[in-house]
Amino acid sequence: MVKYIYLILVVLFIVPSCVPKALLLDQPKLVSMYFDRKIKNLESIPNPIKDDKRQLIKTKVEYGFGVIMEQSDRLIEKDYTAGLAGYKKANLIFSEARESAIALLTEREPDFENWLRNESQIQFDREDIFDLYWLAAAFGGSIKSSRGNPFELIHLPYVERLLTTAIQLDPTWGNGTLHSAMMSYTTSRLDLSGEILRDTVDFYFQKAVEYSDSLDAGPFLTYAESIHKPFQERKEFEDKLNFVLEMDVIRNSKYELSNLIAKNRAEWLLSNTDEYFLE
Repeated sequence: MVKYIYLILVVLFIVPSCVPKALLLDQPKLVSMYFDRKIKNLESIPNPIKDDKRQLIKTKVEYGFGVIMEQSDRLIEKDYTAGLAGYKKANLIFSEARESAIALLTEREPDFENWLRNESQIQFDREDIFDLYWLAAAFGGSIKSSRGNPFELIHLPYVERLLTTAIQLDPTWGNGTLHSAMMSYTTSRLDLSGEILRDTVDFYFQKAVEYSDSLDAGPFLTYAESIHKPFQERKEFEDKLNFVLEMDVIRNSKYELSNLIAKNRAEWLLSNTDEYFLE
């Protein structure tokens, strides 16, 4: 009982500098409580400034991908109905983040939605990259959590436009974050397959690894799932995931939490390897 109360306090009053984040990954309900509370607090700010709005968008997208989608991916194999409910919840959160991000960009650029549809031109600057990236992530989350909804799939070109623009402004932004996102987008394209798909993903993978100095587990995890798995390359799949598991997690680094989540997912994927490969 004491341990449970302690964990609740950790989640509700989390202090990144002293809390072992790996502990939180084993307590998904408590992590959800933390995100729900944080989102509620951000939404209740009377007159939010730009940074408040940005933080709310970022928090919703992180919650959707890092918690709800992770849980749903695993749950749907055991309880299909509950898994679908999780995807539906994630889709709602991603959609809210998407609309907020569009509104934020439109405040600065009234013609933004026309630009998004490739109907006008806007001169962005480096200050806009944060908003372009998180809007792309929100669109990506909405598409993935919809599980093939055509009304979401039509937004795929928006993801490319947002990420390509951000990369043109500063390819090093986020230490490979933009190129890692382009890896995920590329594997969602219906017009790419075979070696053309692999070559395109390879380009973004190499850039993501270069800019992150190989410290980000994300590109390796994405490559294993999006290339080695569909191409039925079992050994390479296992090698990439084992590489992720063996990566050092540096406390309080920019990659700490994302790498812990990646390790957690890599372990789960490895446990299901026999289901993914024919031989």
